[in-house]
This record gives sequence, C-alpha cells and structure tokens, in this order.
Amino acid sequence: MKKIAWLLVVLLAGCASQQEAPPFEINNKQFYEKNDQQGNKIFAYVVSVKAQGRRPINLDKPMTRRQFKDFAEQEVFEESSNLKLMLEDQAVELLNEELKERQYCDDKHVIDEVLWRDLSVQLRGRCL
Repeated sequence: MKKIAWLLVVLLAGCASQQEAPPFEINNKQFYEKNDQQGNKIFAYVVSVKAQGRRPINLDKPMTRRQFKDFAEQEVFEESSNLKLMLEDQAVELLNEELKERQYCDDKHVIDEVLWRDLSVQLRGRCL
C-alpha cells in the first residue's frame, strides 16, 4: 500500500512540475533612435511575436469534454487582447533594459504612443 502511495506522489509531483509553454514567443526586437527638429532624443521600439495558429484537432476521433474545453480555451495572439496586453507590458520592460544598456536617456523617458500591428507592438517616446 505504501508503494502505491509513493508512486502516486511521484506521479503527481511530475505532473505539477511540468511547465506550460509561454503564450507567445518574441522573435524580433528593434530599437530606432533619432533627434527631432528641436534636438530632443526620440525613439521607437518594436517587439514582434512569432505567428502561432490554433492547434489542429483530429475530426476523425470523437473529442472528450476536456479536449473540447482545451480547444475552446486556446488563446490565439491575434484574437486575444489579454495576450496583447501581456506583450505590451513585456515590451515596456524590454525597452527599459534597452535604454539602460544603450545609455540613451540620461534621466527619464516617456512613452507617447503605442501602435499595434497584427503580431507586433511599437512603443514611441522621448527622453525627458
């Protein structure tokens, strides 16, 4: 009986430690810098994600309720405002790291505009 209990504990620990795949994969980051007409430093930072479609389903086999629920709950980046907000937050963090690494903005910076395309977000701003 103890062996079965230990086996169940080991199996459950293995299931619990499996990490879920990230909801999107960043495949490109680009930083653009220039000075405006007044000589102020401005920048644009673009972060793009890899396109991922829905996982295919096999219509030849009947689906279990769990499989149907998993399929219905899949988030596709292009359709998910939640995933886009997650990318936007991550892009801000990456921008802060990029600005620090390049020593581009001495004091502070502000993001003036956020532009979205299908699979990318562009942050435009200026140094203060």
